Amino acid sequence: MRLIAICFILFVLLFTGCQEKRRDAELSKYVAYSNRDSAQLELNLFESRFHGKLRFYRPGGEIDSGEIQGNIKKDTLAGDYYYVPFGWGQKKRRPFVLLKKGSQYILGTGTEQVYMGIPHYIPSTISFQQAKYVFTAVVH
Repeated sequence: MRLIAICFILFVLLFTGCQEKRRDAELSKYVAYSNRDSAQLELNLFESRFHGKLRFYRPGGEIDSGEIQGNIKKDTLAGDYYYVPFGWGQKKRRPFVLLKKGSQYILGTGTEQVYMGIPHYIPSTISFQQAKYVFTAVVH
């Protein structure tokens, strides 16, 4: 009986110790504008991971809508964007990178490469200069 109690306590400690804690308690929403285009970003941040939704709106009713996920390293969020182009058709996966600067997020670009079926930017080519989208928080 004592062995079962010890195993249970170890299991509970291991389980609670491995769970990742949220950095923010609720979903954060952001918006960005670039000429006639706009974008909406929803982020859930954890200690070292993030996930959320991203939508790009273009003239003529074109919408790219999908989900983002990835890793957080210091002030950079890097992962992928799994989306449906133009609101229909086959889903596509592209690399995704954001730089947190103050209360804003800057969408970066780079040279895309696919390794073992996973798209990513070549690290030395990632740039946040001349960013098309700078996301600012939406105030409720």
